[in-house]
Amino acid sequence: MKQILVIGHYDKTDFMMYLGKLLSLDHKVLLVDATRHRDYEYVFPKMDETLNLHTHDQFDVLEDIHSYESLKKNLGDSQYDFVLIDCNDEQALESWPEVDYVYVVTSYENPVIQKNVKLIRAYFQGEKLSSVKLPVTKVIYEVSNHLDETYLNSLLDDLPLLWKESLIYYPDERDQTLKIINQYKSTVMVKRMSSPYKFVIKQVIEFISGQEMSKVNALWKRAERSN
Repeated sequence: MKQILVIGHYDKTDFMMYLGKLLSLDHKVLLVDATRHRDYEYVFPKMDETLNLHTHDQFDVLEDIHSYESLKKNLGDSQYDFVLIDCNDEQALESWPEVDYVYVVTSYENPVIQKNVKLIRAYFQGEKLSSVKLPVTKVIYEVSNHLDETYLNSLLDDLPLLWKESLIYYPDERDQTLKIINQYKSTVMVKRMSSPYKFVIKQVIEFISGQEMSKVNALWKRAERSN
């Protein structure tokens, strides 16, 4: 079971849903809402809102998780190939054990950057601080400005982080439209997504699944046909 931790004070519900959609075509996938304010409460239709475990499209979504112990308790004997964890809670991250991959979703807005630095510092401490083999990738929602990612890196120079090549794209109205449409659908649609956003998601799938891009492209076509 691979655990992928996605942190950041930025709405990444659509990003996580797309990852869940693609990976669940060939694997058993759990998306964990470990956000402070239950960001996934209203982002997809539910049969029974009193439950905290839902099946959406072909993957499961587990909500209202605020610690790793809570996740273990809810998992029980359930087995998943991939567990995608969305967390923006410093307290939860402080006690969260080492995962397989870490992604930091951010923009260049100063409140987002400063809060993300706190999240990164909350997670990377103790034994994890010395784990220089744990890859960390930034997903940057970029707009033209005077900053670049070296500014964020400079705020974390004292941490021995293994930064992978960043994934960058410019927000597009098509992606915002698709995000809203999907909040009312029983399936996650990936058609009519902007090419830059699509490429970012494909790169993440390629990396965490270990598949070649040609196979990821074939997977994407299957996801489009399922719509």
